[in-house]
Amino acid sequence: MKKNLFLLIMLFFAVFAWAEDDDDDDDDDDRPAQEGQSQPGGKRPGIRNRTFEISLANVSVGASNDFLTAKDFFQETLVINIDDLLNGFRLNLGAAIKPLSLNFNWKDRWGFGLDFAHIGIFGNLSLSGSMVSLETAEDDRFGAGMAVFVDVLGVPVFFHTRDDLKVKIRPAAFFPLLYTEPGITYNFDGSRLSVDYDMRVYTPISLEGILGGGALTDVLTMDTVWQILNNNLGFDLSLALEYPLYHWLDIGADIVNLPIPFAAPRLNHYTQLRDSLYVDSSKIDLADIIPTKEGEEIKIPDDAYHLPGSFQPEYGYDSGGKALYRPFKMLFYANYRPFDSAILTLMPSLGFSISRLYASIGSIEGGVSARLDLGNIFIATLGMNYTDRKWKHSLDLVLNFRAIELDVGVSLQSPGFLKSFQASGLGVNVGVKLGW
Repeated sequence: MKKNLFLLIMLFFAVFAWAEDDDDDDDDDDRPAQEGQSQPGGKRPGIRNRTFEISLANVSVGASNDFLTAKDFFQETLVINIDDLLNGFRLNLGAAIKPLSLNFNWKDRWGFGLDFAHIGIFGNLSLSGSMVSLETAEDDRFGAGMAVFVDVLGVPVFFHTRDDLKVKIRPAAFFPLLYTEPGITYNFDGSRLSVDYDMRVYTPISLEGILGGGALTDVLTMDTVWQILNNNLGFDLSLALEYPLYHWLDIGADIVNLPIPFAAPRLNHYTQLRDSLYVDSSKIDLADIIPTKEGEEIKIPDDAYHLPGSFQPEYGYDSGGKALYRPFKMLFYANYRPFDSAILTLMPSLGFSISRLYASIGSIEGGVSARLDLGNIFIATLGMNYTDRKWKHSLDLVLNFRAIELDVGVSLQSPGFLKSFQASGLGVNVGVKLGW
């Protein structure tokens, strides 16, 4: 049944692709600008966009920090600057794995696609600078945040209105595979220092059997998969608008992962770690801790300090479930063509993001990129942007021969601006697209 459905989808796309090529000669003068790009004068030179496209193995990964650089690792003796650590420590990890997407584009006027099993991985670790430098602070929150979201199906759609406004919509059905928020708090009032942690790792199934030494295959069965799809599925929406204000300027807005009311996925199973560490100097008498005789035992009151016991996780089930949302982003941008041509485009952007995976849930985002487009055959994009809580200096290359397209990219990145130029983080992305 699944095989027959796939063949029908392929046949549907192939028929429309043949029809589009058959009408090419008659429609060239009225053909709109290339999908995603505006072109003055209507007709765009170079290779046409594909009518039917299969995107395979599109993968991007990245890791960065604001403490150690590549130079620190590639020397005989590792030298650590403690002064840098006194400001705190931030580590970012991320990956996007998109094994399969199908797209149909009718002469760049409208189109739709199907995204299967796209996986987004988000992770970060932060260490409080106040705690490292023992500064006074109240409820200084830090710790680790991580999430893995899996798109069961995404359906991107685009179309142009009569006044040339371009609209993109992508509803998606997804479920969270793992989710945890930063849950460590530092307090110091000059005498009492405490570090309290309360972290819950939410999962669609209990980790008790797995962490207790059980085999993953014994827990993750086909019945479990169907239960996850039935109980933990959620929905959100991405939306984009773009308008050609002038021949040489487009303005637009992207909204990514907009939550749909009452449609958030929920996870019930959790693994919890909680305890505290504190030292209260006001309850310690110096006369008690300075021995007056050799071999005399140091006396510290029991209520003057507490050290965590064994890190034994607790396993629980939340009947109401925790509603989870993917990181949300809203970005405003412009496509400025200084030579009134698509050969060179400058793309400034500014917006914000909201994510509970970080100690500070809100962040400003933005930057500028420059794109060189040679006939839609060779495209190079150079960018300097602050996105996903890190500075990212990127170079992306596209080689497009219509039947096949190769996408590769590399970036230097770091949560710290100066460190981002010193190779304290690296990102790479690759992808292949086929079609006609």
